[in-house]
Amino acid sequence: MGLQTITPQHRDFQQISICLPSRLVSFDVSTDVKEALGEEVSRQYSDLDHLLVQFWESRLIRPRVGCQRPMERSTGTDYCIVGCLLPEITKGGIVDLL
Repeated sequence: MGLQTITPQHRDFQQISICLPSRLVSFDVSTDVKEALGEEVSRQYSDLDHLLVQFWESRLIRPRVGCQRPMERSTGTDYCIVGCLLPEITKGGIVDLL
């Protein structure tokens, strides 16, 4: 919600970092993550995905997305989860994984 309040007057805005909740890494990427989260939460991630693309297109702000996870989790799993939740920025290659 906070990202939606940013206006063109916020000229010093340069970075977006998002940390996904740790419960997301417990999903098996072979299951439908969006279905497991529910319609409302999935819609919110879809809205966030569109908003992040707009920030990239209008200000060249490359979002950074991380996932709170146990140390043994691999970034490959994180990438799959981010790709399921935020497909536009993932497919567009405009995301840095933390």
